[in-house]
Amino acid sequence: DRVGRMRFPLAVSVAGRKAWPADKPLFLRISAVDGVECGVTLDDSLAFCLAAKARGVDVVDCSSGGIGGPATAGKGPPKPFMYQVPFAQALRRDAQMATMAVGLIVHPEQAEGIVANGRADLVAIAREALFDPNWPLHAELALRGGDMAAFASWPKQAGWWLERREPGLRALEGQALAFRGVG
Repeated sequence: DRVGRMRFPLAVSVAGRKAWPADKPLFLRISAVDGVECGVTLDDSLAFCLAAKARGVDVVDCSSGGIGGPATAGKGPPKPFMYQVPFAQALRRDAQMATMAVGLIVHPEQAEGIVANGRADLVAIAREALFDPNWPLHAELALRGGDMAAFASWPKQAGWWLERREPGLRALEGQALAFRGVG
């Protein structure tokens, strides 16, 4: 039953809040829905979030699935981009607490739009960071329209060189497009 499933993670939340500094946010990751018969539903997650919030949890990280294997394990049709964002959005709205969205958020514009449109307060990019450890830096560059000042955020060992490389690289790309008759 719902109360039984909530007992242990709520006790852990209380212990975490006691151990964690009061001026730092306490995050909790949940599987907002299991997607299996008799599994966790969004209503269950809402009840859990309200109880966790009352115990000092500040942010809920909203994933899904996991009971029948990883959510993107290849069962059924491929998942769409941002497929778990609606869970973060619903829990943010209904529990009136901060949420973190996950789930095939791969482009900087997606992450920016999720936060800008109030669908979640934070975005996690775990698998994208595995694919591209510099994803946040590339995202900043993309969202700034290629502004060279974005390289100031990069580690000094790379940023100074990349800042100087970009103008020449852009000129070469322009020449290549013109050569192929594209530009």
